[in-house]
Amino acid sequence: MPRVSIITPVHNAEAFLGEAIASVQAQTETDWELIVVDDGSTDDSLAIAEAAARDDGRIRSVSRPDGRQRGAAAARNAGLACATGEFIAFLDADDLYEPTKLALELTLFARHPQAAMVYGPTLWWRDGEPPWRWVEPMHREAGRLHMPPGLVSKVILSLDWHVPCTCGVLIRRSAINEVGGFEERFTLYEDQTLWTKLFLRYPVFVHAHCLARYRQHEASASAAATKSGEYKREGSHHARAAFLDWSAEHISAMNLTAADVQRALRLARAPYAEPGPQRSLDMLYLRLKRLVRRLRRLPARAARALLRTLRRRP
Repeated sequence: MPRVSIITPVHNAEAFLGEAIASVQAQTETDWELIVVDDGSTDDSLAIAEAAARDDGRIRSVSRPDGRQRGAAAARNAGLACATGEFIAFLDADDLYEPTKLALELTLFARHPQAAMVYGPTLWWRDGEPPWRWVEPMHREAGRLHMPPGLVSKVILSLDWHVPCTCGVLIRRSAINEVGGFEERFTLYEDQTLWTKLFLRYPVFVHAHCLARYRQHEASASAAATKSGEYKREGSHHARAAFLDWSAEHISAMNLTAADVQRALRLARAPYAEPGPQRSLDMLYLRLKRLVRRLRRLPARAARALLRTLRRRP
């Protein structure tokens, strides 16, 4: 039995899949299996996966029974059903691992055996002219074990801290089996359905090491959803409203009454709530919070100058 099962859902990713597989094969930790789940590709993705499986016995190529596309959540769940490793990692076909990804996170599990999940920051990048690079800042939450349900409020609901990318996590398979995997009815936020289930129930360790790369390109699912208006990285949108409805139902089913979680949930749902005094107060709070965030991003000198200007105003 391998220590780690890595699950890669694929749909028409022939341009990137070989590079993703190579980043797994370059791991300093060699005790792994890679399960490539083809989700109805019509390009050469399946052929690339099958060729890799013939050349490396640690790689398995899995196809959907009817050859139809069913979405990333269903593909990842199909991979989970085949997985045999003690730990589970995810790598989308257009993303990459750094060579020490698995080794370092396995070391963190050994140091923190009570954790069910570890994650850290991911590099977002886009090739082109000019190239673009950005690493998620996780310094505030990194370096410690978070007990449930704290990360639900900070990460999932309030978005005060960054949501981990799918390629940035490592999870105990037993924990995923316990909570039931991804919610397949979601095509967006499907990763956060699993993170929410885990954050509500288990300790999670957050580290500061950037161990994966999240590729930005025009053909990605998030880019297509942004173009259609279904998704906005900042601001209210239908997909987040549906996800928050699911979150409220899941939290209610757990009979979780923690005040910080309930408050964070109410504030997260405020943009979608019916007009009324509570919504008005919540929206005012959210606007002030966004202003404070923007001020914090300013260089220190510019922030001080702005504050001096504001103090002079009558």
